Amino acid sequence: MALHNIADKVVETDVLVMGGGIAGCPAAAKAAEMGLHVTLVEKAKTERSGHGGAGLDTVIVYPPGGTGDIIQEVRAWQNNQSRLNGEGRFADPNIAYRQYTHTEWTLEEMIKLDLPMKWDDDKYNWEPTRDGHIFQLCVHWLDIKPKMAASVRKRGVNVLDRVMVVDLLTNKDKVVGATAINTRTGEFVVIKARVVVIAAGPFARSYEPETPQFYKYKMRYHGAPGAISGDSWASGYRAGLELANMDIGNLWNFRLRDDIMMPYGQVVFRDGLPGKAFTASGMPIEFMGDSRLYAELENRGLTPIYRSMEHFSDDYQKRAEVATADERLISLKFSEDRRFDPKWHRYELMINKPHNFGTISGIVADEDFKTSLKNCFVIGDACAGLASGGPAILAACLIGDDMPKYVSEAQEPVVDEGQVESQKQTTLAPLAVKDGTMPMEFECAVRHINERYAGMFKSEGKLREGLRRLESLRREFLPKLMAKNPHYLMRCLEARNIMDLTELHLQACLERKESRGNYLRMDYPERDLKRDNMVTYQRLKDGKPVLEIKEVPDLKPEYVKEGK
Repeated sequence: MALHNIADKVVETDVLVMGGGIAGCPAAAKAAEMGLHVTLVEKAKTERSGHGGAGLDTVIVYPPGGTGDIIQEVRAWQNNQSRLNGEGRFADPNIAYRQYTHTEWTLEEMIKLDLPMKWDDDKYNWEPTRDGHIFQLCVHWLDIKPKMAASVRKRGVNVLDRVMVVDLLTNKDKVVGATAINTRTGEFVVIKARVVVIAAGPFARSYEPETPQFYKYKMRYHGAPGAISGDSWASGYRAGLELANMDIGNLWNFRLRDDIMMPYGQVVFRDGLPGKAFTASGMPIEFMGDSRLYAELENRGLTPIYRSMEHFSDDYQKRAEVATADERLISLKFSEDRRFDPKWHRYELMINKPHNFGTISGIVADEDFKTSLKNCFVIGDACAGLASGGPAILAACLIGDDMPKYVSEAQEPVVDEGQVESQKQTTLAPLAVKDGTMPMEFECAVRHINERYAGMFKSEGKLREGLRRLESLRREFLPKLMAKNPHYLMRCLEARNIMDLTELHLQACLERKESRGNYLRMDYPERDLKRDNMVTYQRLKDGKPVLEIKEVPDLKPEYVKEGK
C-alpha cells in the first residue's frame, strides 16, 4: 500500500524540525541558509508558540571570554548543578563546554538571523548571577517570536503551523521522519526526512498549575501550557530514545503565590544580589529554596515564607519593571489593578511540588546533540542538561551549521508503511469514541495522582499507589478518550504523552532510594553515596521499559587539555 493511500498528505524534506519555539526557529533558519530543504512543524502558531512565546527578559548565554579559563567556567557550571540538585553530576558537561567555546560566534549568528541581542545603548547587557560565573544576557524580547517566525519564513522554510507531531518513524536504528496531525483540518500527515531535529520545550503539565487557582481545568503555568505537554519527550521515548533524570524535576520547587503579579526570578536574585526572605512573623532568614529548611520552618509554625524586593535600589526597581515588560507585560497590568507595589509588598512563597522537568531532564544527547538513534538530534529544553532559552539558541545555531554534513551522510529515508498505518489508527481512534472521557478530565486525573503521590515528599508506599492508580487510568480510561474535532484530538494526544511521562517519573522516583538536594524520599532520608555522579536512564527496548543507573560523562580529556 502506497503512503499516499494511508496519509492525507506526504511531505518529503531534508530536515524536519519538531517545534517552532526559541530553539526550533533558529535551527530551521540556519539549516535553510545552508541550502537545505527544511520543514518546521509546530502544533500552535510559530509567531507566538513555544515556552518563550510571551517574551523573554534574559537568556542564559555564556559571555565571550568569561574568566578566561573555559574549564573553570564549565566546572563552575557543574558546581551550580550540584548546588541545585545535591552533590554530584547530573548533566553532560561536554555540552556546556561546546557552548562556552562558541558563544561569540553564536552571538554573531543570532544577529545575522535578525534577532535583537543588544541593549538600548547598542551594547551587550551582561548580568551576573549569584554564583558569579554563569551570566545572563538582558534582552528586549517581548516580540522575539514574531521576529523569529519572520526570519524562518524569509529563508524559505516550509512551515506547517497547527500541525502536531504524533510519533517518530524509525527504520532499524535510524529515524526516517514522523507522523503528524493537522489540529484544524484533521489531515493525517507523513513527513519523510533525512534528518530529524527535536527542538521542543520542557515538560510541566504532569503537575497541577501554579496559583492563583479558581477552577481545576485552568492551566496557569509559568510557560505556555501548550508547549509543556512533553510531546517530543514522549514520542522520542516511544521510538527508543533514552530519557535521563526523570526522577528529578526542575528545582523551581518554590513559586510565588502571586506569581502572576511578579516573575519569581525578580525576587530571588538580580545583579548577583539575593532577595530578602522573611518568616510569617517578619523574622529575616537566609532562604534560597531549600526544601528541608522549609519543612523545618513548617514544623515550627514559622510559615508561610515571604520574598521581598524592598531593599533593592530605585534603579533596580525600574529595571525589574522593564524586565517584566519584556517577558510578561500583562503582569504589570495585574499588579496595577491589585495595587501591588514591589517596593512595599512582600510575596508569599508556595511549596507543593517540583515545577517542571527541563533543567537536567530530557532526551539524552552528546555535545554534538546526537541521540541514540541515527539521523536524530535534540536541542532546546527537550535535551537533558541543556535547558533554557540561551543554551537552546546556542545549540540551534551549532546544529544548523552542522546540518549539511549530517544530511549528506544520511541515506534516503525508507518508511515502513505498516508502522504508519499503526500510528494512524492510534492517532485517530478518539474520533470514533462517542460516549467516553474528555481529554482534559483525563489529564487532570493524571496531574492529581502525580501531585498527590510524587510531589515534594515521596515514599515507596505513595509511589506504588500512584503507579497503581495510573495503571488503572491507562487500562480503563485511556481507550475511552474522545475527540469531538481535530483540536480535541490534539488534547487526547497530549493526554497520552503526559500519561506516559508521568509513569516514567514515578518509576524513576521509586528506583531512587535516597534524599539529596531538593529530592526528598521520606523513607530514605540520607544521601546514597553510591548514587554520586549516577543518573537514571530510561528507554524502550523491544517494546519493554528499561531503567538503568549509569555514570554521567565527565569532561573529555581532550577538552580539558584544549580549554586550559
